[in-house]
Amino acid sequence: MNRLLLLILLFMASRTAAQQVQLEISHAVAGQPMQLQTASYTNAAGDTFNITLFKYYLSNFSLIAADGRKITLDPAYFLVSEDNPASKKILLLQCPKGEYTQLSFMIGVDSVLNFSGPQDGALDPLHGMFWTWNSGYIMAKLEGTSPSSRLPNHMLQFHIGGYRAPHVTQRMVTLPLPSPLRTGPQYRPQVLLQADAMTWFNGANQISFRQMAGFMTPGTPADRIADNYQHMFSVKKIVNQ
Repeated sequence: MNRLLLLILLFMASRTAAQQVQLEISHAVAGQPMQLQTASYTNAAGDTFNITLFKYYLSNFSLIAADGRKITLDPAYFLVSEDNPASKKILLLQCPKGEYTQLSFMIGVDSVLNFSGPQDGALDPLHGMFWTWNSGYIMAKLEGTSPSSRLPNHMLQFHIGGYRAPHVTQRMVTLPLPSPLRTGPQYRPQVLLQADAMTWFNGANQISFRQMAGFMTPGTPADRIADNYQHMFSVKKIVNQ
């Protein structure tokens, strides 16, 4: 009986492991691989700049089938940071067997957890992504320097947050997949994503560092940058092994 139970458990474990989706995220700036500190970039306003820190939260993942059926995955929160390679590999668990044509997720932390105060794990305030003055989580953060900046030491400091109306900065992203994503015991699927940081400043709301080199509180500028970076993700490849 013990041997039979062990076989059953191993079989169930193998099925569970197979029904996972691995996300691998790379960061770019205007289509070029991101290099912290050393690389120089130029935005649409003509400002040169570098990036010293780039991080953001992802949560609320869903898979969408060709017929529009949406599978909401178990709640999970991930802090992705350019200086932490492990954080750019996200494992989505308990993905039901099927074939999916879209991937959906939130950039940021949903309002329920913001109302609940600081959490642990990826949401631990020790990660520097929580405002202690009752403004909740920083959804995304980009720092660097630019000669155009009038801040001390020519700093760039964009800490984007806000979860109370009218300044809500969580953004939902839905990405069409270039080929169907298949989940099931025989597959170990991977989705290769790219996030391009230039969209923060070159989107519908163009940002000039001469006029604004930082913003670190909820408000209209944060809303506009969130509207920009809502479009920073693209799917580079689907691998169904």
